Amino acid sequence: MEKFWKKKEEDVIINNDMNVIDSCITRHVKNNPKKIAFTFQNEAGKVKNYSYEKLDSEVNKFANLLVSLKIRKGSRIVLFLPKTPELYIGILGTIKAGCIAVPIFEAFQEDGLAIRLDRGNANVLVTNKELSKRYKKINKKLRSLKEIIIIDSAKYKNGIKKQKNNFESILVNKQDSAFMIFTSSTAGTPVAGIQIPHYGIVQQHFTGQYSLGLKDNDNYWCTAHPGWVTGSIYGILAPLSIGVSTHVLDGRYDFKTWIEFLKKNKIDVLYTAPTALRLLKQNIKKNDLKNLRNICSVGEALTKATFEHYNGLGKEIIDTYWQTETGAIIISGSEKLKGLPGRLGKAIPGISVKVVKGEIIIKKPWPAMMTGIYKHDKMYKSYFKGKSFLTHDLARKDKNEYFYFEARKDDIIKSSGERISPIEIESILMKHKSVREAAVIGIPHKLRGSILKAFVVLKKDVKENEKLKKELGLFVKKKYAGHAYPKEIEFMKELPKTNSGKIIRMKLRE
Repeated sequence: MEKFWKKKEEDVIINNDMNVIDSCITRHVKNNPKKIAFTFQNEAGKVKNYSYEKLDSEVNKFANLLVSLKIRKGSRIVLFLPKTPELYIGILGTIKAGCIAVPIFEAFQEDGLAIRLDRGNANVLVTNKELSKRYKKINKKLRSLKEIIIIDSAKYKNGIKKQKNNFESILVNKQDSAFMIFTSSTAGTPVAGIQIPHYGIVQQHFTGQYSLGLKDNDNYWCTAHPGWVTGSIYGILAPLSIGVSTHVLDGRYDFKTWIEFLKKNKIDVLYTAPTALRLLKQNIKKNDLKNLRNICSVGEALTKATFEHYNGLGKEIIDTYWQTETGAIIISGSEKLKGLPGRLGKAIPGISVKVVKGEIIIKKPWPAMMTGIYKHDKMYKSYFKGKSFLTHDLARKDKNEYFYFEARKDDIIKSSGERISPIEIESILMKHKSVREAAVIGIPHKLRGSILKAFVVLKKDVKENEKLKKELGLFVKKKYAGHAYPKEIEFMKELPKTNSGKIIRMKLRE
């Protein structure tokens, strides 16, 4: 495994002292400066283009600004912005200056922002006038915070204009953090920041090519905000290292805008969540996908209905499995691996993955593996047992080395001695013509230990009634199994979710 990654180091710029930005921008400026690195489209439809040369210039100005403010190497820079050019430039400039980028999803209100600023010991906050109002509502004094940069203020605009557009990357140890990403637990509460090293680019670059199938002449769209690990790693670092043109769309989901964006930019590779694919499938047509070579999914279980719908449109979805803590894709399909509903794919080359007592276990180390959990050493150590990394995710592996995701360890249901994956039951329920979304949990039962309870969100104009509850229970019983159908069903207007769209089953259990 070590030899494999040593060889892959040749595809990027790796030294004991290094900076990931040299692999992502600097080398492309030398080889293809006028090539588009990013396009940004805002909610009004206005587009800004950045070549690798222009991106480099703006990133250098931001890095110089940090230095002029006496922000030291290793400082934690929180970037709290929508998907605007300033967010991406700020992230890249932060890392180039030898600091740690801590992007935060713009939807967080003052409490969510406060806990991240506090737990991350933030030294700088980069935001805009509108979002800064949330910071002003925070009562707690944040002693670590030395500077607040408001990107739409006259002070910032004048300050950034004065900066030089050249900057030599500040070198750091290859295991030093480029990113610190906050993630949400299944209870919906934020945990401490996951630290992802500069050296992770070796694996991020490789999986961008191997798993997503990215080529340097591609038009690429990753729908995730950089506040989530997918948006930082596969929305910024991996595509830049490969040299693709990445297209960024700001604003809320709107199917017409999304379809137009796909077509207008001739997107070759789309990386998004199954939730978005489910929403799109209600309106998307085969002709809308004609330019797409690969549709790749991440973040939650891909249902059979979604997989089969896109298969019917001539597009096979490539599923990917990884975690914030793994820093890059660990298991995936690829252009060469045949997909099946529920099948994640195989462990990527260079990674050893097993299923032990139902749990996905990864042999450490690997290039992008988290190097720590900020100020939570005990929590960090709890992920490891000897040379094994414990994912707390449950899966099975077939004789051909394909993995099938089942559930988070805490989500698995035991009823009458049988292990039941809630995802399988949810997938069946969502095949019913009346169901928009579903979540399944186990509730205590005297005889069976647990029985299944389903929380169901109905489609528009479908009325809630007892007859439909019975119908849904029988539907699962007939389609799946007589012993594993929901004995109780509760209708809901919306399911509780984290800001990244994951169902918070803990709240359903309360």
